[in-house]
Amino acid sequence: MLKHLSYSSINSYLICHRGWRFKYIDEESALKSTNQVFGSVFHKAIENHILSKGDIVQSWAAAWENKLAELDGRINWRDETPESLCNLGVRMLTHEDILPVVDALKPLVIEKQPQIEQRIELRVPGVPVPIIGYIDMIESDGIPVDFKTSSRSWGQGKAQKELQPLFYLAALNQAGYECDWQFRHYVFTKTKTPKVEIWETQRSLGEIFWLFGMIKEVWENIQRKNFAPTGVGNYLCSEKYCEFWEICRGK
Repeated sequence: MLKHLSYSSINSYLICHRGWRFKYIDEESALKSTNQVFGSVFHKAIENHILSKGDIVQSWAAAWENKLAELDGRINWRDETPESLCNLGVRMLTHEDILPVVDALKPLVIEKQPQIEQRIELRVPGVPVPIIGYIDMIESDGIPVDFKTSSRSWGQGKAQKELQPLFYLAALNQAGYECDWQFRHYVFTKTKTPKVEIWETQRSLGEIFWLFGMIKEVWENIQRKNFAPTGVGNYLCSEKYCEFWEICRGK
């Protein structure tokens, strides 16, 4: 019996129903992709740096070593190596166009608590379990933000289509926090010349109502045990991007 949903679990269901079952029902153990590992470590390094204001390389090194120890070899390195990814993180975070942006990040402080990795909970009519998540940070100007790593630039259109801000803004609204339906993405690109893009979007109450309807439909499909493979044809349905490829199409 599911006790809660999350943005990541709902997004996983939308990508592929069968992949969702492997992860959340069958609890299959799968290797983490290098994209997952790198993104997680990059976020943690920024968080550590904001809180400590210490050396960014030390923040990265600590987060990197902790993640490798946590996963204990459960990483699909493919054509990459631990050294190449570790060096990429250092190169990005120390780049002259990125480090000043990271240094300037300031979280909102409420009751002496920096608003970093704040747990949120969303209740949706017709769905008996909460949808939980963690906001990367609420900046000092009151706008919630998310940190992303990407192999390419985003563009305003992609930022506007992202579902994650809707979850966060709806949950903050339910909690009584006023943020004027604004959201900010910091996208750190893993390009030859690293850069950071800052995309701000404005959401509407109508989008939130759509979100509620979508979550309710996902919940109802899960209850009906609709776990057909729906990701076929998508680039994510591949050995490179799907962590369950070996037990699904790769048999």
